[in-house]
Amino acid sequence: MEITIPTKWEDITIGKYINLRPVLNSELSPIERVVNILAVLTGQKKEVIKNISLDQYKTIKEKMSFLETELPKQLKDRKFKIGGKWYKFEVKAQNLIFGEYINTMEILQSAKDDQEAIFNNLHRILTTICRPIEKKFLRWKDIKVDGELLRETQENFFNNMPMTIAYPIGVFFYTHSESLTETIKICLMEEAQRLKREAETEIALIRDGDGGKH
Repeated sequence: MEITIPTKWEDITIGKYINLRPVLNSELSPIERVVNILAVLTGQKKEVIKNISLDQYKTIKEKMSFLETELPKQLKDRKFKIGGKWYKFEVKAQNLIFGEYINTMEILQSAKDDQEAIFNNLHRILTTICRPIEKKFLRWKDIKVDGELLRETQENFFNNMPMTIAYPIGVFFYTHSESLTETIKICLMEEAQRLKREAETEIALIRDGDGGKH
């Protein structure tokens, strides 16, 4: 039976990591641990994994040794390509949509009782500080985010973002979560006030226009 598995952290996506964490944090015998890890990494059933030969087991165990090493805490580049699309790590609260703030606050609230909530929602959290960009006329520009693009980005991160990118950004978010959420909140309130002023101005102009016709 031929089994191909990741051999470095760069090969582990957010989605795979979310499924791996319960196994990595559990107390299992060495053989049970390998079987459970392989089931996650290959998508095969445990019954199938158990059919590997002893020689394969030894080889696979050596290949999986990277899982015992620490994930990097430093991001190599603030711009990166995931699933064929470019993104930029940037704290720019004014670019967020209201739904993102609500989702983030709900996740952080859950994390007070269970820190795993951060890891289980890492792909959602990262969309608040990793924004889609595109290159036009030799210059990088932000892409306006709406609900549909937000869902696409979350799915892309879950399926394709390697933990070597996700983990350093996740650490940054977690260690700065209080100040970040407060900044986001202030920006959203300011934006709401701006929209309210614009609406009031438009209503006043309409009323003045109607009054001039009589």
